[in-house]
Amino acid sequence: MRSMKASLEYYTREFGPYPYKQLRIVEIPRYGGFGHAMLATISFTEDYFHSRVKEGQIDLPFYGTAHEVAHTWWDGQVRAARMPGQGFLSESLANYSAMMLTEKTFGLEAARKVYGFQMERYLQGRAQQSGEVPLLDVEDQPYIAYRKGAIAMYTLRSYIGEERVNGALRRFQEKFRGGQPPYATSRDLYAELRAVTPDSLHTPLEDLVETIPLWDLKSERAVFEKTSTGQYAVTLDVIARKGRADSVGKITEQPMNDLVEVGVFAPGKGDELGEPLYLEAHRISSGKQTIRITVPREPARASLDPYRKLIDREPGDNVFALQRERE
Repeated sequence: MRSMKASLEYYTREFGPYPYKQLRIVEIPRYGGFGHAMLATISFTEDYFHSRVKEGQIDLPFYGTAHEVAHTWWDGQVRAARMPGQGFLSESLANYSAMMLTEKTFGLEAARKVYGFQMERYLQGRAQQSGEVPLLDVEDQPYIAYRKGAIAMYTLRSYIGEERVNGALRRFQEKFRGGQPPYATSRDLYAELRAVTPDSLHTPLEDLVETIPLWDLKSERAVFEKTSTGQYAVTLDVIARKGRADSVGKITEQPMNDLVEVGVFAPGKGDELGEPLYLEAHRISSGKQTIRITVPREPARASLDPYRKLIDREPGDNVFALQRERE
């Protein structure tokens, strides 16, 4: 109920009016699938209601309900043409909407956990299945439509802001609301997103939607030393590579000249990143390079792309413990 009410409030404000007088959830047997959105009605299997959310976990009943309510706008009011890219207009946008509502309700860290879940499921899917296509042309491939689509939309929001992304979605909704021909295509949605993206960020947008990109970021050396002013100078020697995959998984290396977040963090709990002492985007190119940063307090860890906006199959080598430089 909490998710239904929050969904109606946020989606109506951002994407346009809810067109029905009621919204129902109907319980169905376990063999009936998991969840399904229909006009003004959502069906969930009976075990869905038995979930208990422990502290620190993703609230899956809240998230799943938000996803299904979002289908009122995405594949409900807007009907997608039955052609490649259809999943981008339905499942990708429903997942993005649910991620935004999770962030609004539970905070940024909860949304990052959902994002991490989407990333892991996407990487698992592409490792287990062949014939991957760009998001723009996704067909019956849930790991792309649900997972990569959520990654792409949420990352685009981090680049250009919620107002621009949601404004583009609202204009897209207004153009195609009603479910009558001509039906919307992924190219129509992409045109709206491209129109609100600054020219300087068109390459990241193309990476997210038009291609199958993969990055490989790691550090060869990560040290710090205290300066005469009482601050701490951090030096990172890093190696960066970028590639694009084709439908059979062959990766072709591409020149890299991308904006990548670089973070330096105070000590955290266990293996967790602590408080950010520095978090800014740097222009990172292919090959070896050195990054120098000054922070006000003694740091514990540094990271390239700490919140995984880039698709890196080995993110563990993006985070490194800082060592004090020998005098």
